[in-house]
Amino acid sequence: MVRAYVGFCMENAALLGLTYSIKHDPQASADLLEATGRWSELIDRLMLEGQRQGEVREGALDSIGIPVFATLHGYADLAATGMLTPEAAEHGLDEVIAFILRGCAPDSRP
Repeated sequence: MVRAYVGFCMENAALLGLTYSIKHDPQASADLLEATGRWSELIDRLMLEGQRQGEVREGALDSIGIPVFATLHGYADLAATGMLTPEAAEHGLDEVIAFILRGCAPDSRP
């Protein structure tokens, strides 16, 4: 899912900013708002499943999801706008994913 999101952003750089700005417009279509809701629900379900399996730390979903999304979206934006070399864009995603996983992992301290 992460790779698909970043890939979409890189292939559709012009849409990236537009997508995030228009969904907050009072005239945003019902279809766009519904699609945004489905995306959010999917992410919430994934985090809840991770919590149930002990792979994601306990806590409010927003306290986990917002840092994950900010990191992922920031990387996608950097890659899509050419701020990263093609090599860094391709191979850096592995590091971003590892970083996100470490940040979501349960606290191992006793």
